[in-house]
Amino acid sequence: MLSTHIDYANYNIWANKRIVQCLLKLDEKLLEEPIISSFPNIKATLAHLWMAELGWLSRLKGDGWDTSQVKDFYGSTAGLMKEWKKTSEQFKDFVEKADLEQELKFEHKGEKFSIPFKEIAHTVFNHGTYHRGQVVMMLRQLGINEIPQTDYIEWVREKARAKNA
Repeated sequence: MLSTHIDYANYNIWANKRIVQCLLKLDEKLLEEPIISSFPNIKATLAHLWMAELGWLSRLKGDGWDTSQVKDFYGSTAGLMKEWKKTSEQFKDFVEKADLEQELKFEHKGEKFSIPFKEIAHTVFNHGTYHRGQVVMMLRQLGINEIPQTDYIEWVREKARAKNA
């Protein structure tokens, strides 16, 4: 267990929660509005984030890359966000308990890989930060300007303020 990775797992949940709270205030149709970005709309971007967390968690647990829960999901964007939150919590629980120095060996597209759990965790958290930034830009394209701060340093400041209160 590496405390830095637990901090990042907690930050990931905090930042996701802030974005989700913002998105839940918006009309569902707006979240499916076509936008020029890596994904066609905000809902698709959120599904991609959930799929990445779920897929890596599944692989880390030894279950292969199982993302059927996302692929088979046909609910509302709010429902998708609820399920993504559960996965983020499960990922954090895994990071808290796992030996992050352990190597994950897997095959992808005919290539064999061996990557330490800690590097996969770091990748998942970095990936979330990247796509949350895209969601912010997508919101701005849609004319939404009241967007919460989700930077890591803001999370650190908020923790310090709570500790000193």
